[in-house]
Amino acid sequence: MKSASIDPELLRAAMRSSKLFRYLTPAEDEKILQRAQILECDKGEKIIREHDASDCLYLVVKGSVSVSVNEKNKEVYICTLGEGDVFGEAALFVNLKRTANVASTDDGTMVLRIVRSDFMLYLREEPGAGIKVLFMIIYSLITKMREANLELAFERKDDAGQDDVDALLKDYLSGKSS
Repeated sequence: MKSASIDPELLRAAMRSSKLFRYLTPAEDEKILQRAQILECDKGEKIIREHDASDCLYLVVKGSVSVSVNEKNKEVYICTLGEGDVFGEAALFVNLKRTANVASTDDGTMVLRIVRSDFMLYLREEPGAGIKVLFMIIYSLITKMREANLELAFERKDDAGQDDVDALLKDYLSGKSS
């Protein structure tokens, strides 16, 4: 990734389309942009690596990124995020290892990166705007947690169905009839 410059109107449009920043005023946008970096990525370039420590939040400004996890030495696709989508927001609060890989899907993909220390300064300088962003981060994390819970519930439902199939096959193979 390399530092890049971008048309300010394109950057503001990406912020407006983002749930995280859409409630900020233009002046509040400008303050957070002073603390952020714009990075340009090549196709396939990893922005986040699973299990690495990081303290940055990212906003997709241009292009898209692919989210995946490593499972049994294979990369398993999770989803694609596009312009206005945010990832890595939990890193602003805790020092945990990343739970997924995030890679650019196109040459010229641009992301806005905000480092935790700069975000904390923004919160001190712009508490009203900071509260708006914090509420949206909380909403984003709750939404992701809910989606993960639904996925787990669906998997458990499938597991219960598999138990039924296993029992039926066992009964059949043993000659039992129900």
